[in-house]
Amino acid sequence: MRPFQIILLAVFVIAAIGGLVAFSLFKGTPAGGGPAVLDVWGSFPSSAFSTATADFSGDDFKLTYTEIRADKFEQEFIEALAAGRGPDAIILPSDLVVRHGDKIVPIPLDTLSERKFKDSFVEAAEVFLSTTGAIAVPLTVDPLVAYWNRDRFGAANIARPPRYWDELITGTPRLVVRNRLGQIQSAAVSLGEFRNITNAKEILSALFFQSGGKLVSRLPVQAGGTEGFAVSLEDWANAGSALGFFTEFANPVKKLYTWNRGLPQSHNMFASGDLALYFGFASEYAGLREKNPHLNMSATPFPQTRDSKLTVSFGKTWGLAALKTGKNPGGAIRLGFALADSQRSVTLANALGTVPPLRALLERKQESAAKSVFYEAALQARSFLDPNPTETTKLFQSVVEDITGGRGQLTNGVGDLRSGLERLLR
Repeated sequence: MRPFQIILLAVFVIAAIGGLVAFSLFKGTPAGGGPAVLDVWGSFPSSAFSTATADFSGDDFKLTYTEIRADKFEQEFIEALAAGRGPDAIILPSDLVVRHGDKIVPIPLDTLSERKFKDSFVEAAEVFLSTTGAIAVPLTVDPLVAYWNRDRFGAANIARPPRYWDELITGTPRLVVRNRLGQIQSAAVSLGEFRNITNAKEILSALFFQSGGKLVSRLPVQAGGTEGFAVSLEDWANAGSALGFFTEFANPVKKLYTWNRGLPQSHNMFASGDLALYFGFASEYAGLREKNPHLNMSATPFPQTRDSKLTVSFGKTWGLAALKTGKNPGGAIRLGFALADSQRSVTLANALGTVPPLRALLERKQESAAKSVFYEAALQARSFLDPNPTETTKLFQSVVEDITGGRGQLTNGVGDLRSGLERLLR
């Protein structure tokens, strides 16, 4: 038996206490008679991690946390492993599951079963649920929502933000403001192009999810014990309509025309008051408020397709993962369970501006209208098993810009997207 299997005596229990969910572990004496000494790396701010772990007893854990910028995290992680100096655990973002899942110690299914995982955590966190067990304990989820400029909607005589896409189609021509030369001065919605639309890949992914697609699915464990992934070919029937809907907002001959590559980045445009409807993450709320305290904005759920059986959006997730190269995988998994405690989960989410991933917590009434939207959105969120975040961003951009630039057709775009994903999964 491997050392981590001896150490891993934790029992994962979900107990309803006063309407809360608590994650309880076996808290016997750690191996060696002292606390679990762990080096953890992640892109969470050090202040947020410290806040979430402030109540840990020194008898249970002795933690060293290294904060690494999100855009530098993967490269530093790979280089550290190659040099034999990696951490014991990482805070794994959902978009790195495919690339680095093979470096992680899975939590055995007899400790955390598939049913218990799905009953406990939001669906977006299921990217961490492999066929051999959970590769990370979910810590937080950041759902995609819509932010609307109340003044802009009022000026257009529109009473509320769109709940459904057909309402956006009706409202878009009224929300666009043009100057005397006919140029877009104030846009209706951040759809149509890619390079200057913040979160464009995630918005497109949400549209594909709403059309019934998964983009990438897990395969049964292959020979040698490795996990496989495949493009979900059966899900592509409606992908063309989703791609066509997205790009139509950048077509100058269409009535929905509201976006072009000459406009500012959509996040900044919304913050300046020149965009009526912006699609962003829950974690962006505080930053938008800080950029423009006078912006009359509110959060609302990501629009859906009317009469669809699906209510779905996109969400980023992060989980605590124990590395195979770590000196104490069992202790790292215990840390993950400890961080998934209901109170610590709320503390961490509040520090990050995100949402706890525990289903039971999301049923509680929230004190603010924005947080109520975020909690609802977390239950609707799904994540993308991304084969390579950098390369898929380039792929999505190429597909969109070929269409908006007149170089490609929708059918070709869907085929290019499918073949590109297949290439990245090889």
